[in-house]
Amino acid sequence: MNKKIIYIALAVVFVISIIITATIGLRVDLNYAQGHTVTFTVGKEIKIEEIEKIANEVFGDSKFIVQKVELFNDSALIKCEEEITAEQLEALCNKLNEKYEVELTTDTFEVNYVTNVRLRNIVEPYFIPIGISTLLIVTYYAVRYKGAKKMLELLKYLVIAEGLLYSLYAIGRVQVNKLTMPIALVVYALVVTGYTYYCELHKESKQ
Repeated sequence: MNKKIIYIALAVVFVISIIITATIGLRVDLNYAQGHTVTFTVGKEIKIEEIEKIANEVFGDSKFIVQKVELFNDSALIKCEEEITAEQLEALCNKLNEKYEVELTTDTFEVNYVTNVRLRNIVEPYFIPIGISTLLIVTYYAVRYKGAKKMLELLKYLVIAEGLLYSLYAIGRVQVNKLTMPIALVVYALVVTGYTYYCELHKESKQ
């Protein structure tokens, strides 16, 4: 009876998470959110902290991130949550010219609007490696424990653990960021390791 209540509660949580995702979406940080970008090449080696200081002076309280975009360390991209105005672009150009003693013009800056990154695009690179890993693990389980029972139990616990993690992001409005997939992989590894340890202890106690 207790298990039924737990499974019903989990099902309700998962359904709510799906509804929230379908209606208002997940909460993402600026790396994955919609925004406006300005890309520029200084022609001299730059440091991220220097560009961040300039961006802070130009954009003030507006949320922004700074990234290098070239191997030669002379180009950068600034992504802002709000639209970049002509005045801000001019101020950015002037401060870069002053800092690096160059003669940039706003015409050389590339300004774009970018949309939200879809969740599918974030998890897609992990599909094949996780799929192969899971296939190998369940095959090992089928051989090691002589049947499908333990294998299916492992898959069930993986689905529950990852589903709860997903629900935390959806219902708890935790930001999806660059750490989201590494955290999901850690949860995956902990479930596999923990359940395997439990199965081995149970197997030894029967011998």
